[in-house]
Amino acid sequence: MKIFVLASTIALTLVAGEARSDCSNGTRLAPTAISALLGGNTVCVPPVTVNPMTWQELHVGNSTSTNGALIDYKRGAGDPVDPSETVGTWIVNGNAVGNASVTHNYGSGGSFTYTVHGTGAIGTNHSFCSGGPEIVGRVTSGGGAC
Repeated sequence: MKIFVLASTIALTLVAGEARSDCSNGTRLAPTAISALLGGNTVCVPPVTVNPMTWQELHVGNSTSTNGALIDYKRGAGDPVDPSETVGTWIVNGNAVGNASVTHNYGSGGSFTYTVHGTGAIGTNHSFCSGGPEIVGRVTSGGGAC
């Protein structure tokens, strides 16, 4: 019985820890700041260059875009083995800091909405928060590889 109670307590603690992401990587960004940060730029996860990258997602558009295609950069459009491909869309939601977020829609792969926290500066790390584990990514300028 003690083992069951201990195991249940550990499992509950782990689940609660995952659900309570504090997203402490800077302040929550407003909709215009999210557009300026993501439009035409690539989000790299993890935030340091590793081979292979976990995610390299180019947000098609420019600094005033509020939506566009979402491209998995992979090794680039011209690579014969692992070329870039469109995997979904992105859209900025809300009209104020308190309700600002970005949604990545992967079609049958699901739709995920995140608040974005950080400085808003290109080339720095930002937190993407959805109530689950905090995702930290570095936003790089333009549509290139991480």
